Amino acid sequence: MLNPSSFTPTLDFFTDQKLISPDEAGLVTDLFADDFPFTDALSIAESVHVQVKIDSFSRLPHESILAQGVVTERDVPGFRKYGFASGLAMIFTTGPIAEDDLIPGAVTRALPFVDHLGIDLREESERSRDIYAEIPNRGAQAGWRHVRQGGPESPVRGCYCEVSEKRWVFPPDGPEGRGRPIEFAFGEIEIFQGDVGCDYRPIDPAHPLAHKALPLIGRAQQSSC
Repeated sequence: MLNPSSFTPTLDFFTDQKLISPDEAGLVTDLFADDFPFTDALSIAESVHVQVKIDSFSRLPHESILAQGVVTERDVPGFRKYGFASGLAMIFTTGPIAEDDLIPGAVTRALPFVDHLGIDLREESERSRDIYAEIPNRGAQAGWRHVRQGGPESPVRGCYCEVSEKRWVFPPDGPEGRGRPIEFAFGEIEIFQGDVGCDYRPIDPAHPLAHKALPLIGRAQQSSC
């Protein structure tokens, strides 16, 4: 099981580097709070990731990051991922990764900022699928909105990889609040050598410009994300 205290040195480092804010680091530790609605899913998670949007990879202190104990690394156009032994991964992206990014005026946060958090559910057992299926109900009881993406016959692609499906939940405080979307990625990840397109993160259904994303639903763009 993931241990939030082991995340602290990594989060402190990226906060000191001003790549995430102290409040955004707090969103990660909030995942382990007693009142977090998705504790069942977190209990079977292989890893947690934090996806940060930045203007340029030149602002990343790459060598200093590696010195923090990086155990896995993946670098493709527009995407750089650092994985740590704790089970926390920090992902940095440039360019569009969400439907919001394709709608003028929909994104109002200044770079760099955390776009979303991810809870990676790689095990495909009957129990894990039951927990995954319960995510919308758990979220609705706590005021979270839900969007499903992909499915067994329509995997979700992006950043030179794919997983079978995802569930996205959006926090009760709305798109301009403190909270951020949470991605539950279900199934083993498959890595490709070339760009396979990008299924963008869905926009929060409560966003005032969400209606402008309707033509984008189900459309995979030939772009890294």
